[in-house]
Amino acid sequence: MIDPWLVSSFDGIRASIKQGRKPHSIIISGDPNLGTAKLAILMAKLILCNNRIDSNFCNSCHSCAQFADLYTGSHPDFNVLLSSTTQMVEANMDLSHSFSDLLSDMGTPLENSEVAEGTSGVKSVRVNSVRKLCEWVNQGSVFGFGKVAVISNANLMGEAASNALLKTFEEPPEDTCIILLTKSFDALPATLLSRAIKIQVPRVSTEVALNYLQEKLGPEFEKNRAMIALELASNTPLGALKVYKAALDTTAVEIINSINDAVNGKSDEQHAVSLLLTLSNEDKSLILQLFIRDLLKYKARVSQEELPLLAHIDLQMLCKLPADHLFKAYNDLVYISAQSDAMLPPRAPNALLSAWINALRKK
Repeated sequence: MIDPWLVSSFDGIRASIKQGRKPHSIIISGDPNLGTAKLAILMAKLILCNNRIDSNFCNSCHSCAQFADLYTGSHPDFNVLLSSTTQMVEANMDLSHSFSDLLSDMGTPLENSEVAEGTSGVKSVRVNSVRKLCEWVNQGSVFGFGKVAVISNANLMGEAASNALLKTFEEPPEDTCIILLTKSFDALPATLLSRAIKIQVPRVSTEVALNYLQEKLGPEFEKNRAMIALELASNTPLGALKVYKAALDTTAVEIINSINDAVNGKSDEQHAVSLLLTLSNEDKSLILQLFIRDLLKYKARVSQEELPLLAHIDLQMLCKLPADHLFKAYNDLVYISAQSDAMLPPRAPNALLSAWINALRKK
């Protein structure tokens, strides 16, 4: 079943096929947590269907059957170039026919499964991997009904990789479609953008996002938690689902309450620091950035009810912090997000966070 916010994007490709204009190059832009990988898989299913009915996949042919299980499924005429680490390239793991590999690489959770985790390490889309994908594209189709190649995190392509793709992207073999997934059109060169159908996945309304979370979480759903999860996930439903299942929303609230107590002199900062130290640098920075951002919004007369992270705390002391003080605190978070714990002395992260919280007290 297609997620409601992806319907309009999917229908655009259906309309093209119905009019006899089968796409050969597509660029899908949007936050990965909007499900851009899921949209690419659905488009591949449609393009590779042996027996389309009214420009939709039939769900009964041999090709459609390969898409029935996203957990373990694969398709011989569907190939993904993963954004890879050096180790993946050396192990020849940068190309995959697996749907779950694409979803994992884009960080998309599967239905009723644990949160997908990508491979650790610095990732890129390498020129040699692009060349291997182009070689595959130019080989024959196994099922005889075309091929679909997907480049995951195409925004990580350098100039050499983009140039290696260009000729094949512009003129792929007949019945072949190449799909690029990117966080932003701006991250790709104009030479590629000008040669493809461009699809921007739209932002999701809060109402639609909440309905999605309620459907997926069932009796576990709590509206207050869902609102916080959506804020932490930039209002992306799939991202909020990951946040909710990991209970990052409840941790964020506990951290902010602890910081508030420290600023109010009710306790020291160590409880907040100990909670922050359990998180990745990215999550630490995210929570603290949103905390400062929402305080600035509150000072600019946004109501507390519109700020889920601050909705249930006493802002009497926090709202007295001057705006320039809060801007400095926001800018200082660069040291927290950029730090690499593995390269610092054991006490350094603790000291850095303690100093940041204590600095809030100094007005």
